[in-house]
Amino acid sequence: MNKGIFSRLRQQAGEAGSADIITLISAPAPQAGSIGQMLLITGGCYEQVLLDEPFTRLIMAEVARGEWKRPMLIPIDYAGGQYRVFWDKLSRQKSALVLGAGHISQPLTQMLAMVGYAVTVVDDRPDFANAARFPQAEQVVCRSFEKALADLSLSGYGAIIIVTRGHRSDMECLRAVIDQPAAYVGMIGSQGRVHVVINTLTREGYDQDALARLRAPIGLDIGAETPAEIALGIVSEIVASKSNASCRPMSEKRRCKANG
Repeated sequence: MNKGIFSRLRQQAGEAGSADIITLISAPAPQAGSIGQMLLITGGCYEQVLLDEPFTRLIMAEVARGEWKRPMLIPIDYAGGQYRVFWDKLSRQKSALVLGAGHISQPLTQMLAMVGYAVTVVDDRPDFANAARFPQAEQVVCRSFEKALADLSLSGYGAIIIVTRGHRSDMECLRAVIDQPAAYVGMIGSQGRVHVVINTLTREGYDQDALARLRAPIGLDIGAETPAEIALGIVSEIVASKSNASCRPMSEKRRCKANG
């Protein structure tokens, strides 16, 4: 029975969807064989019942009344017996990793959060990498890039942005993330500096397809000068790359359509 639920969960995860996951963990002796069975709720609906229709409706009512903040147990009295179910949740949000906590990273994190990303910020400087400077970040990690990148699950990030304070740190971060499956990997730097970086990694034997995916210099060309403007260019590029947008002005598209 749970096989179909796991398939549905994989589908939800692949679509960055959410789902409530209910597992029966204790039941009276006559129903002991049902322990371990699961109920999946997506969009307020279920496809398969747990035990039977009335018991499933009781669970649906509990979920509708409650607010999930963390995995929890729910006791249920049903048909003269006492049951307990475990309520967990699949909640997948777009996530971004910002390597470097300098002045560009502040507006960058703020804008990423505004467009729906759960942001992790990493830097080794306590005066820079702290929650007070990044109130919109989901997580601020203050430790060496080497240690942080070894500890974090890098494959879970959809966007990785390298904006550290120096060339050495940029290279260290880039070597760690260049082979990750993130849809967007970008690194700040001038054309000349980026050219040197790519040549260096090519000589070191890094995968050419991965290097070709690198967005560097980072961001769209919007004439940015200030940290906020640079951040805007970066976030615009992330959004555009995700939707495969043309990045052309909307007015230009209108004129092209009008001119046939």
